[in-house]
This record gives sequence, C-alpha cells and structure tokens, in this order.
Amino acid sequence: MYKYHDIYSDIKRDILTNHYRAGTLLPTQDFFAKKYDVSRITLKKALHLLENEGLIFSKQGSGTYVRKRINTDTSDLLPLDLPIGTTYSHRDQKITSKILHFDARLAEKNEQENLGIEASSPVYEFKRVRSINDQLYSYEHTIMPVYIAPLDKKILQDSIYHYLGTEAKLQLTDAHRTIYAEEASEEASKALEIAKASPVLVIEQVAYDQKGRAFEFSKSVFKSSQSKFILDVHMNSDRISL
Repeated sequence: MYKYHDIYSDIKRDILTNHYRAGTLLPTQDFFAKKYDVSRITLKKALHLLENEGLIFSKQGSGTYVRKRINTDTSDLLPLDLPIGTTYSHRDQKITSKILHFDARLAEKNEQENLGIEASSPVYEFKRVRSINDQLYSYEHTIMPVYIAPLDKKILQDSIYHYLGTEAKLQLTDAHRTIYAEEASEEASKALEIAKASPVLVIEQVAYDQKGRAFEFSKSVFKSSQSKFILDVHMNSDRISL
C-alpha cells in the first residue's frame, strides 16, 4: 500500500476517535511531514483523500480544519456515515454493556462469506446490550474471527474498538452497513425489554481494518425510540459535472 494511504488512514483514525476534534484547526503540513517523514507532495495526497471524504476542509490564509460532523443539538445521534462505535459516537456520555452470551466456535457459512474466512476458522460469538446513561440503547450480536485478537468478557464490558486499536493495532477504517426495519425477535425484545414484535431498526455491519480485512460481522437492534440517526452527505467537487 502507498505511504500516503497509510498516513490518510492514521489521520482519519485520529479524527474519528476525537484526537483531532471537530471544528478545530488540524496541525500544519510541516508537522505531519515531519511526523511521518514524508515530502509535502506525499502528505498532500493523504490530505486530499480526507478532504474528498468531507472529514477536513481548508480556509485560505487560515489553515485546514476538521469538519464538524454533528451539531450540538443532535449529539445523541449515531452518524451512519462514519465507521465508529457507540463509545466514540457518544463519548461524553455514560456507556455500559451487559454481556448476554460469549463463546468461540466454527464459523457458519454466511459468516464465512461476510468475513472472508475458511470453514475451519474459529470465531468469537457474543451478544450484549448497550446502555447510554442507564437507558437501554441497543442489542448487539457480533461475530469476530479469533485470529484478530484474544477476547474475554472483561474486554466486552468496554469498547472493543478501543481494545483492538491499542492491543492489536487494528484501525477500523471502513464499514459496509445494511439498514432495515423489522419486528423484534423474542431474543431482542427480551434484551431491550420491549414487547415481542415491536418495531425495531436493524443495522447489519461488516467492518474492515486498515489492511482491508473484514474483522466484524454484526447485527445491532435499536428500539423505535432510539431509531434516530444522522447522515452527512459530501459531494467531491472534482466529480461534479453540469
């Protein structure tokens, strides 16, 4: 992979994890060029990718800024266009997890296909309920290849993405999401303490790391009262034609 793409992935991770806060000035090009030991030309290629995604923008004579993603009055909403988890999207709030199931087994066929692994590959399967400020928020059913990193119930109590980033040096850079509504299953309704067949919003996700490997296949179920999300649309000006 080209050096500029590694730099792009690294800066993108720091933006998504709030190391570089929305609305603030990004460090100078000289800073990044020195940090990554690259030329200004290589660095500009990385910044161009970030700008095309709408993560940063430049003001002439002022510098480059991290684009504000969510307004203060919508800070409780999950941004659908960013590959981040609940802990990061709601980082200023109290996040807790209740583990309902945790085990390791061989992957089923659809899990093999979504994760790009062999039938003999073991996977972790875990189910947990996430709460925000002591209010039930979502029910998650996740499948993750065992080779990614060792997991246990203690790790699942906190942010998995943070653990993978610090221990396995894994960066969540991309995610493919399928969103639909359905009636709550008996399992989901019990976990979220709602009536069976209540309307819920579902997000199925395959998450990818900086090497392009699928490392998570998950299904998250949200109560109708929590089914409110935000999506920012950014058009790359280089692709606009009249």
